Amino acid sequence: MDRRQFLSLASLAGLAVASTDAFGRPGTLGAGKTPISEAYKGPLYIMVNTGGGWDPTSLCDPKGSASPDDPDAMNRSYLTKDIGVTPSGIRYAPLGDMDRPNYFRDFFEKHDKQLLVLNGVDVATNGHDTGNRHTWSGRLAEGYPSFAALVAAVYGRDLAMSYLSFGGYDETQGQVARTRSGNTQALARIAYPDRANPDDEMSQFHSTYAAKAILDAQNARKDRLLAREQLPRVQRAVGVMYASRTGSNELKKLQQFLPEMLDNSGNGLLRQIQVAMAAYRAGITVAVNLDIGGFDTHGHHDANHIPRLLQVLEGLNFIGEEAERQKISGNYVCMVGSDFGRTPGYNDTDGKDHWAVTSVIAFGKGIKGGRVLGGTDDRHNVLTVNTKTVTPDEKGIRLEPKHIHQNLRRLAGIDKDELMNFYPLAIPAEEDLKLF
Repeated sequence: MDRRQFLSLASLAGLAVASTDAFGRPGTLGAGKTPISEAYKGPLYIMVNTGGGWDPTSLCDPKGSASPDDPDAMNRSYLTKDIGVTPSGIRYAPLGDMDRPNYFRDFFEKHDKQLLVLNGVDVATNGHDTGNRHTWSGRLAEGYPSFAALVAAVYGRDLAMSYLSFGGYDETQGQVARTRSGNTQALARIAYPDRANPDDEMSQFHSTYAAKAILDAQNARKDRLLAREQLPRVQRAVGVMYASRTGSNELKKLQQFLPEMLDNSGNGLLRQIQVAMAAYRAGITVAVNLDIGGFDTHGHHDANHIPRLLQVLEGLNFIGEEAERQKISGNYVCMVGSDFGRTPGYNDTDGKDHWAVTSVIAFGKGIKGGRVLGGTDDRHNVLTVNTKTVTPDEKGIRLEPKHIHQNLRRLAGIDKDELMNFYPLAIPAEEDLKLF
């Protein structure tokens, strides 16, 4: 394998042979030691991106039509009188598909006590890039990492796959290595670089004796380089380079936890969840971006959008089921969001366009469920909220992504970390909303 191939595969597996860690992150000094990775045991942070701008009025902030021929219908696929409500008061659209006509009801009633719904979130933009960035970093302007990148940087900067991303806003600003790959075969090739066939332990390129001699030579070279270099930053660069090679040992752990058969149902979220949870169980992943697109429905909204929402709910339900199977129940945090919302009503092609008001769903460790905070009026305009109760109040403030991210940081225990000084949310004390 030549150098270009190695760098390509290493990047695919999130193993940076050269990274900004060589120069230290802002606010830290390069440590002149080879990083030693310990298995991560904190919660898994799961960010679910519904790309393109989902429609909360077809999901958790339902707005129906007064009658089948209502010219001002917010949604033509159901009537307002048929909107469901869980025992905790979470309202949901009465939707499903041909085989599961009541799937939305079944989902919300099953998970009622776990879900926190935040309605009337103002992302202040109709642009995809800015909306995506605002939702997942808490900042409208450029220059901020995603929350997942921040939590991965604090708790797992030296792990092989600390930040695993399948898409969405995954900017790191150089704070942590990012793995942009769901290709388990590629990960297997990195985990077992000494095999011609990663699935065949007998297909070794070298004998046991030769492999040990190569490893001894690499370690001796590393020791010589570290002894010769005096600058801590250069020493750390050497350490990162060798960590990228030995990271394959950590990826071997991933192979041990992956299910024998990954999901082939056609819902890509399910396979992403399986890989993410296996990587977490292996102790090499802190945070993950899950991604499902297809929500930018400017035409034929109902026919195209509702099936995608159903897949999202399938994925959220699968998170709980897979967590049970992989024995990590109760040790994950999940947030679901999108670029923005969709317009109230339809355009000339039966589609819906961009709308700056959206919703967020959150559940998991440390999040009190069975609640709805925030709100919108009958035409899906933002209702300002009381800063104490986070319920509609005409004298209140607008609920924005920065408020959600302040709570995410606090929940994760990273709000006081020095890294946050470089990415402040600048929220006045009187707007410190208690969401979770």
